[in-house]
Amino acid sequence: MHFIKAKLLLLSIALVWGFILIILSPLMIPVTLLAIPINAIRRYRYGLWISTDQLVNVIHNGNPDVTVSSKVGYMAEQGSKTAQAMAAVIDLLFKLAVNQNNHCQASIERDEEHY
Repeated sequence: MHFIKAKLLLLSIALVWGFILIILSPLMIPVTLLAIPINAIRRYRYGLWISTDQLVNVIHNGNPDVTVSSKVGYMAEQGSKTAQAMAAVIDLLFKLAVNQNNHCQASIERDEEHY
């Protein structure tokens, strides 16, 4: 049952992310590509991606100051089987994309309220 819930939540998150990326792609794609050689744009790119991730979390009834990965990591740490299943998928995606291990665990913001 936990894997079904996790898959549905991941699908919902992916759909929201996809919709937002379609809308914001005229801004996000050039900024992301320009940030590779231009250091001054990297901070802006980071803020743009983080704020979008926080928006996805808000759409899923979460704290507006917490990212999806942070919320999933926190809930997995608290013992949620659904969040543990979601974290496994998110961690794999970040491992493949940017070679980061345990992304959800590393993303937990200990000073924020996770709801």
